[in-house]
Amino acid sequence: MLNREAVFVNGFSRGGTTMLTNLLASHPDVCLVGETHHVFKGHNITDNAWRVLNKCLFHDAPILMGQGQNFFSPRLVQPRKPLKSWSQRLVDRVLYREKLRSNHPVFNRYKTAGLEYTRDEIAESRLLCKNIDGMIYGNDAFVDMYPDATFFGLVRNGFAVCEGHVRRGRSAKEIGWRYRVLVNKMLSDCDRIPSYQMIRFEDLVDNPMGTLQAVYAHAGLAVDRVREIRMQVRRVMDSQGNHQLKGDGEWNVVWLSPSELNGYFDSDVDANQIRRLSARDRDDFLSEAEESMERLGYSMDRVEVPHESHYFCVPIPASDSERDQ
Repeated sequence: MLNREAVFVNGFSRGGTTMLTNLLASHPDVCLVGETHHVFKGHNITDNAWRVLNKCLFHDAPILMGQGQNFFSPRLVQPRKPLKSWSQRLVDRVLYREKLRSNHPVFNRYKTAGLEYTRDEIAESRLLCKNIDGMIYGNDAFVDMYPDATFFGLVRNGFAVCEGHVRRGRSAKEIGWRYRVLVNKMLSDCDRIPSYQMIRFEDLVDNPMGTLQAVYAHAGLAVDRVREIRMQVRRVMDSQGNHQLKGDGEWNVVWLSPSELNGYFDSDVDANQIRRLSARDRDDFLSEAEESMERLGYSMDRVEVPHESHYFCVPIPASDSERDQ
């Protein structure tokens, strides 16, 4: 395999995975290729029309025909067939080349503010991919391909995830089913894969530096090599239901000091979304996902700090010296 010590972040669409991948991509030894399925199909932020066609023909189509399954579709929420040996080599080569190609401001141009990577530094870096929704089932293949890989599962209060999809016209009951199936898959992977760690979105928002330390420790990354943390500008719902940009230009990268990171996220973001979910949508969601919410420690009737679970690392609170940096 061309990629060594790869890192995979698993989670829901509208679940906050961009925040976790940015924490990881802040380390100079890690380079991000974005959502795994976008490497093989669809439109990434860096793609033109020709690039999209090229990916479909030469990245996705051979796997689709050889496997007899739409392996890289996030909409396919079911187990994947094992990748054949030639498919593994193709997937590894495509991921490696995409890492080299992603010398773009929103991906891997800068290893810190104003300091660009060299091509050799990108080549030697650890691959970082984000598996969204049905692509979480791709872990079964990636564990076989990359025995030295590190895996993370990011979960979030299901009501907030549900609201993000209902607002876009999806059924709350369908989202509840997806939430249940994907939570069960992530927890199952956590139980069987030693290099898998679960993270809660709420812990990340409340204590980002503590989460960064815990994540880096799990991935074997030296935290003292990071002086600034990168974040991509995204829209966040305020208490009035408006979506406000946290900066200028969506997807632009900003670099934050540790003290700035600790105050960067809105701790009310879950509550702002959950209060906009109707009682009927809550009930429809819970008809499918109540057990999964309980396993993750989330309340069924209000927003509160989740109770502890053996699946999660508890982030170390940032020290006073870190806050003052």
